[in-house]
Formats: sequence, structure tokens, C-alpha cells
Amino acid sequence: MSAPDPNLDPAHRDPDYRERPVARSNAAAWWVAGIVAVIAIVAVAFMARNPNPNDQAQQVAAAADQGRAQGYVEGQQVAANQQAMQMPSAAQQSIADQAAQARADAQAAADRAAMNADRASRNASATMPSTDAAPASAPAPQQ
Repeated sequence: MSAPDPNLDPAHRDPDYRERPVARSNAAAWWVAGIVAVIAIVAVAFMARNPNPNDQAQQVAAAADQGRAQGYVEGQQVAANQQAMQMPSAAQQSIADQAAQARADAQAAADRAAMNADRASRNASATMPSTDAAPASAPAPQQ
């Protein structure tokens, strides 16, 4: 592989000197790396095409909470309007104030429901559910 240097005296050779073998490519390692890369790409594609089913259940629950809050707001507005029509004008200002307060309370409840739904969806996306667990069902609506 290599020839001794003609300029060096053979008696003065370094005893610690060793020739290094030339590194050759290993085809098996490249095949293994390629197979691992293909498996990783297939796994990513599978995860992207199959979203977490718990996300849908949480979105439905968030929509139900938002609907309840909106129904509460509308109910308070209707009740306030009916009372305002039946009262004399002096009492109407008090009713209007109560309606405004009820509207503000209902809006705050709707905002809290939206924040809770957003927080729940972020928490659900941050955790990976086990595959052997039964799917969670949506809670029954409250009246």
C-alpha cells in the first residue's frame, strides 16, 4: 500500500508510527439509514392525515359552551325588553341598567367559556393520548 520513504534511514524509524487503513464506504449502513428515513416520512404523513379524535370532541364541547353563553345573553335581553315594555318610564331606566348589567355578565360568561375552550384545546394538543384508551364522550348539556 505504501512505500517506505527513501529519504529516511530505516534504522531511525519511529516505532509508534502506524499506517492507518483507508476508510471505505459501508453500503449496509446507507441502506439502513434510507429505510429509517422512509419509515419516518411515512409516520409523519400518517400523523398529519389522521388528526386526534379528542380534538373534535373538545371543539364540540367548546361550541356547546359558547352556544349556552349566547343563549343566556339573548334570554336576558328578551326578559329585559319585556319588563321594560311593561313598566312606566321612570322604572325603565332601572330596567335598562339591569339589562346592561345582565348583558355584561353574559358577555363575561361567554368570554370565560371561550377562554376555557381555548385552554382545553391547547392542553389536548400538548398531550398525546394513549392508543388503548376508550374515546371520551361529550358531556351531557346542562339546563
